[in-house]
Amino acid sequence: MATYRYVAYDIQKSLKKAFDDADVRLAQVVYWIQVVANRIRVEQQQKTDSGLFISTFSSVTVSVDGKGRQYIDLPKSIMDLPNEGGVEFMTYNYETGCCCSGPNFAHTFFQPTTISKSHRLYMDKYEKPTAENPYFYRVGDKVDSVNVDRLYLLGTECIILKDVELGLKTSLSPTDVCSLDEQVPVPDERIEELMKTVLELGRWVTLMPEERINQGADESDPNASPAPPAPAAPEYNDQQNNE
Repeated sequence: MATYRYVAYDIQKSLKKAFDDADVRLAQVVYWIQVVANRIRVEQQQKTDSGLFISTFSSVTVSVDGKGRQYIDLPKSIMDLPNEGGVEFMTYNYETGCCCSGPNFAHTFFQPTTISKSHRLYMDKYEKPTAENPYFYRVGDKVDSVNVDRLYLLGTECIILKDVELGLKTSLSPTDVCSLDEQVPVPDERIEELMKTVLELGRWVTLMPEERINQGADESDPNASPAPPAPAAPEYNDQQNNE
């Protein structure tokens, strides 16, 4: 698989050849790579339905909110797929209330639902959420004005549930890249597509009117308060390039 070093430097070099006065930083290129890679990963997952992008978490703590509802915070961002397909599985051990002990056949799988559909589930004795037949629904924006990405549990209210085991189809974040020598997590056969798409994105950004026209004057208000400093760009472990 291609590394971020190879892909990012190749794209940066190509953009500077076409726009020699453009300030295209490596951190910006890595961000574009992650954006495009996320789209490719979702397309690849829908096409192949394989386990290539699945990450597992053996013990995710179950919490209880102020209303007594059990939930877990997702440990990673996940793909937004139909029917909460970003969650490959969520299980717990019905005999022990813990996912880390007991025989495999005792593991109980949670089924996906939504807040609105859960009302109907409780009206059907065959689908009603119970400890043996639990469900989950996702809240991915805010709870009481606080940003969250949670899975709420249905059917386990009457048992003490300490943790669950998760399998997630994860998405990428620019902060995930700690070294340029890490591999870009997309299939090899789609690296060419990724590089082409990132180049098109970079060219579009570089050709924005604000970048092409030099006004030649400072139009800022001298009495205005100074703008807050921009956050520092991430620094990558680039020993090879420094040598």
